[in-house]
Amino acid sequence: MPGILRAGARVPPFTLPDRQGSKVSLDHLLMAGPVVLDFVRGAWCAYGEESLAHFASAYDRITALGAKAVAVAPHGRPAHAGDALPMPELIDMDMKVARAFGLAFDLPAELRTRYLALGYTPPRTQIAGSFLVPIPATYLIDQDGLVVLAYVSVDYRTRFDSESLITALQALTVRRKTGERAARQLVMGRRRTRHAV
Repeated sequence: MPGILRAGARVPPFTLPDRQGSKVSLDHLLMAGPVVLDFVRGAWCAYGEESLAHFASAYDRITALGAKAVAVAPHGRPAHAGDALPMPELIDMDMKVARAFGLAFDLPAELRTRYLALGYTPPRTQIAGSFLVPIPATYLIDQDGLVVLAYVSVDYRTRFDSESLITALQALTVRRKTGERAARQLVMGRRRTRHAV
């Protein structure tokens, strides 16, 4: 999948509605700190729902490290009773955001009936005859909008290890604090130099 965003890439800005219909922009989330985006396949996929539950179980640890955690789901994922997620779930209606991240592929015609039987509804796009399916992925994005960590697996049965995410987030937090401390020391050094002259 050559178009997939990798570590070091700049993330395209986006705004999506959450389950309550409120608009949430990535730029606004990044103002508060790093952001973890978890792209999920949807309720039609048991593996995708398992992965979403796994991500939700890491939510408290992610936010304790100063990051925002957000799930990005395709349209058609019903909110079941007792399905309350700790993090916001943004709805990518026509998979525009997934496509901007390179996280969608056109399903071969011979598999389409099977996916429809599972309850999958492909998004409407301008491309006639397309049958886009989301690719699960987890991204850690720093406040500058750069991808620090990208986990993308075309094998939807595998899921990202949350411990690796926490380790990367801890390293990012240390780097940010070290940078802030260095900036403060630079300012203090300049003030001392001015007073000494």
